[in-house]
Amino acid sequence: MTRLLEEHPTIAVELDTAGRPVAFVWNGRREPVAVCNRWRVEESWWRRPIRREYYKVAGERLLALVYRDGVDGSWHLERVYD
Repeated sequence: MTRLLEEHPTIAVELDTAGRPVAFVWNGRREPVAVCNRWRVEESWWRRPIRREYYKVAGERLLALVYRDGVDGSWHLERVYD
């Protein structure tokens, strides 16, 4: 089962030297994670551009989908897998 978050909350992300997430903080809780998969999405260039780098990450307590917004550099949590 998966929980798609209606509004993708901004999260604080810790990165390794290659720029991959190694932990993030959501709801006041730090979650160490390992990257399972990664891909990029670029679309809607004729309107407001969408450039995102997605990471599926696994932690001890959760599996989640996070992304870095390539337009403003912010990190967001999009989905939590149960």
